Amino acid sequence: MNLRGFTVVPLLLVLAVHADATDSNSEFDSDALPMPSHLDGVELQSITGWFANLYPWRYIPSLATVYPVARLWTPKGFQSPAAVREQNGLLDRYGSGADVLEYNPNPAYPDHNQWLATYFRNGRRPFFLLYEHINGTRYVPESGPKNMDLAYNRQTFRNDIDFMVRHVILPYSDRYVTHNGRAVIFMWAPSQLSGDLVTLLDEARAKYPVMFVASPNLMAIPADAQVLRNLAAFDGFMEYALVAADYSTMVDTYRASSARWRSIMDRFSAETGKRYFFIPTFQAAFDDSRMDPPRGNPQMYPTSRADLLRHAAAIASLMGTAYDRLGPFVVFSELYEGGAVIESECLPQTEDRPGRYVGCGTARLNILKGFFGSGNPGGPGADALVPRDPP
Repeated sequence: MNLRGFTVVPLLLVLAVHADATDSNSEFDSDALPMPSHLDGVELQSITGWFANLYPWRYIPSLATVYPVARLWTPKGFQSPAAVREQNGLLDRYGSGADVLEYNPNPAYPDHNQWLATYFRNGRRPFFLLYEHINGTRYVPESGPKNMDLAYNRQTFRNDIDFMVRHVILPYSDRYVTHNGRAVIFMWAPSQLSGDLVTLLDEARAKYPVMFVASPNLMAIPADAQVLRNLAAFDGFMEYALVAADYSTMVDTYRASSARWRSIMDRFSAETGKRYFFIPTFQAAFDDSRMDPPRGNPQMYPTSRADLLRHAAAIASLMGTAYDRLGPFVVFSELYEGGAVIESECLPQTEDRPGRYVGCGTARLNILKGFFGSGNPGGPGADALVPRDPP
């Protein structure tokens, strides 16, 4: 969504310091691999627990609004392999079932080498890629909305998908999340791609065993006919971020928009014959107030722990109806927009106070485990877990 775009462009300029260069991402020539029609990865529908969105960026405390504990991230540096191993254990303990890796195929940025050095061969957690297609890309323009009718941009999309398939999905297919034998690729802002995206998605699915999940921008559902045609060409939906003027408005808008989007999905299905899935999103907060220069975005925190619980319960109660029984998607380690649920330091600036609940330490993780850890199927009974009065 646009709020994320305003933040990430300057962040990329600051954080684009390459991780230490490494050799090829596998012991074999991935470009020489035959292209299978089906992958035996980790079936999406078999995953229980929430999806943790992980980032390969540097941690710069002066810009952050969430401050991870030292064993998970060293200030002013990238995560180390040891920190990622510690993080894997933390995610397992708090009921996360899979990871969603922020991934920019542009070699000017450190994403691939960082994940190769710290993650791909480090642990066994299932994962899939969040394809960065808006900021710091090889498209024109490099950042911001793109015209996908331009021949150059169409070829860039093909090149990016080919790189991700050959250098991540195939070499690590035993861990990669798939659905019906197709690798899941998440695109967080397809509404910012104008022109014909439909034929590009169809072409990619015909050439590679992939499928595409879109963030439809549920806080302001698009009405543009071309945008909706493009969205109908995806295979599933999962919002990236939920931001409004205040937390209560966000919760109410998201719940109402989710029901509306399910109706739109049903219309898509009638037109295309496809069965789409819909994964919910949990948003702990939003605060990018330490960015320089200021972005002017709202600082959005729950007023109390009960507000956060009500958001979780609203999501859980709709799993199996508006949402599929998957997820939710949760930003785990994007440290600059306030919503990361990573175990964090409790500092004066992150203390809870009247009218502003932050939930430092593992407070956010405890709520996720309670509502969405393994063995919590969701459904209407989730409302019973919410206190009627603020604690």
